[in-house]
Amino acid sequence: MDNAHQTQMQPTSLRAICQSGALHLLESYTAKRYALNMNFFASINPKLFEELKSPPAQYNVYCNGKDLNIIDVHTKNFVYPTRKKGKKLKHTMIEQNFALSSNPLNNSAYTLHTNRLALHKLDEEKLPLTAGICNPMIDMMLNEFGGANRFHLPSHFLPNMTLFGLLGGMFLQFLIEQGYYFHSLLLFEEHIDFFRISLYFVDYPLLFERVSERSCYVFVKDLLHKEFVQNYFAQRRITNNFLRLELCLYDSPKLQAVQESVAEAYAINSRGWGSFDDEMIGVKNTFINLGINKSHLAYPILHLPQRVNAPICVVGNGPSLDMLLPFIKANAHNMIIFSCGTALKPLKNAGIEPDFQIEIERIAYLKDVLESAPLGETTLLCGNMVQPDALALAEEAYIFMRGGSASAYFGGVKSVVEFAAPYVGNAGFALACLLSEEVLICGLDCGYIKGLSKHAQGSFYGEEESTIPQNAYAVQGNGESEVYADALFSLSSAMMSKAIRVFAPKLVMNIGDGAYIQGSRSTHPDEFTLREIDKNTHIQTIKSFMCADKSAVFSHEQSYTAELDAYKNEILKALKSEVNGQNRPIANKKELFLRIDSIHALTLKYSAKIPFVGVMFEGSVAHMLHTMMLCALHIPSDDIMPFYARCVEMIETALNKMIMSYKILYLANMRS
Repeated sequence: MDNAHQTQMQPTSLRAICQSGALHLLESYTAKRYALNMNFFASINPKLFEELKSPPAQYNVYCNGKDLNIIDVHTKNFVYPTRKKGKKLKHTMIEQNFALSSNPLNNSAYTLHTNRLALHKLDEEKLPLTAGICNPMIDMMLNEFGGANRFHLPSHFLPNMTLFGLLGGMFLQFLIEQGYYFHSLLLFEEHIDFFRISLYFVDYPLLFERVSERSCYVFVKDLLHKEFVQNYFAQRRITNNFLRLELCLYDSPKLQAVQESVAEAYAINSRGWGSFDDEMIGVKNTFINLGINKSHLAYPILHLPQRVNAPICVVGNGPSLDMLLPFIKANAHNMIIFSCGTALKPLKNAGIEPDFQIEIERIAYLKDVLESAPLGETTLLCGNMVQPDALALAEEAYIFMRGGSASAYFGGVKSVVEFAAPYVGNAGFALACLLSEEVLICGLDCGYIKGLSKHAQGSFYGEEESTIPQNAYAVQGNGESEVYADALFSLSSAMMSKAIRVFAPKLVMNIGDGAYIQGSRSTHPDEFTLREIDKNTHIQTIKSFMCADKSAVFSHEQSYTAELDAYKNEILKALKSEVNGQNRPIANKKELFLRIDSIHALTLKYSAKIPFVGVMFEGSVAHMLHTMMLCALHIPSDDIMPFYARCVEMIETALNKMIMSYKILYLANMRS
């Protein structure tokens, strides 16, 4: 056999070289791969490229032609274990990486996290229109398309992978060479040396090709900011929501912190989807509360507010409120008190009269809650969507347009309070950041404090046990206490941090023992004193920002009926992927993931462009897409074209029903 033929027969892929045991071939492979990768990162991340040019500080590749490992250049210790085989050492780097590349979805080295995996039907009484489309999809899949009890993912398709540490990353290259495709991939490597070593083995340009567009997130050394991780999940909110495959190859404090950040972002992503049904309750209440068919607003609305020169104390009903009541009572004359939701009763029980009671709930029993506190002469400052009966209780009431809900954007209102969800405490806090340079946080705990109940004593919720839910996870506390959060508490904390960054008050002090709020200052009541203020004057100034002149508050008057029809047509066009009037059907499950991402991106654009329309539908469309995706994955075959076509027909019918329900509501309110 001549030399030319021998060269042709030599293995060229990393997997083939390692399987053959011809490690002498690695030298040419790694040299070529490293050069190509360095050129790649020079073009997409020059800063990282410059760091990679530095010589190894601690770890480097060890290869003697027969053995492969990673070595600590200072201690001469190997990273991958070795074991004696006769008189020789057996290195396990290749062996372990082959094991890691074997069937990841059924590999004990990986952790499988799931959100909303089960096909639970929605409550048809609470969400009649949304459940009316999602639940029949499930029945259709089970009864007509042979739906099974387990998922059937396409071969070599991994929906959502998160990797913490690479240790050379050979397993990742093995996966690529086996033909694996990642719908989304988040990779974090703490050590620049370990990442540099991966450049010898992993074909990074090909890796980026094997991940959906803009879905490959690579972090080296630092996470930079939690929002990058939250964006990773949010941009593919539906397809990244149901399953996450995680691999962590070594332990360190930084890796653990990153894992916690990823777990938190994954949990937050599954919360707060909303629904058309809930949005319609808010729209109905808003139409009544505003009196949209009248020339003068039924209640004055917060309009183009400015800041007052007085601290605002935002009071939530967390357990740390119990210890802060003496401080609030002693300093009530030197700060404006915003009572949020069920904090009203503990405050009144302590003899403290709030200056404003903040409410945002659409719930029917809000009136009962306020009566039991009792509300009395306390001024109500409510989100536009609250129950009209609750508003009618107040001797004095005002409205603010609560961002994040469709109804807040009706008529192009000029002043919308963003970051006012998910809890009423978020609304009170956002208002305080808008209205004052100095904000105090009392009882907005955003978590479970170990040893304490979930709420303050003597509140609407009565006696509660001091238990930490099983789905809770540890978070940084504001004081000495152990604090745990769930997805909703984490979302609340994140919204408070965003409010601080965007509204930029000069000082935010958190004097509670709950979760730490990024951007706030942790302190205790005995560490500061409040200056004297003319409190009544500042309260009247805040009330002067309330406007009942409809023409001043609204930018335009419109029914949005044409915009709703246009929205429906855009969604259906995206579902059918129309090109020049021709539909392009879905061929398989991998294509379904991409189609769902594109439709979700369209809903986000609409929510930004015409928020009244986009936000109204965003949650229900997400539920429809999510149900369709899960149902498709329960079908044993990868041919889901007939099922998808039926789902599109059902979604069209559902959107028509939703739009008609809004048109009827609008006309009824204009005539009343």
